[in-house]
Amino acid sequence: MLSDKLQKSLNDQITHELYSAYLYLSMSAHFEAANLPGMARWMRVQAGEEQAHGFKFFDYVNERTGASRCRPFPSRRLTLARPRPSSSRCSSTSRM
Repeated sequence: MLSDKLQKSLNDQITHELYSAYLYLSMSAHFEAANLPGMARWMRVQAGEEQAHGFKFFDYVNERTGASRCRPFPSRRLTLARPRPSSSRCSSTSRM
């Protein structure tokens, strides 16, 4: 059995992990819209990792007869800047 203080801390951590996953997924959508598929894929992978962390805490609490609480995410506005256009040309210089 978990103490009330530990259970609250673990539930807070679950919220933080899942909120981080949500933010990474939002960034993935942003990069996808900006035609940056590599960055979008990377952010999606990060979202999956954060989600896995949250589920590990969730399972840990439940396995110890605790009560996992899914709390709402903090109300914050996420604003992502438009990425700068990249040059389609590659420049290379060779030095001798």
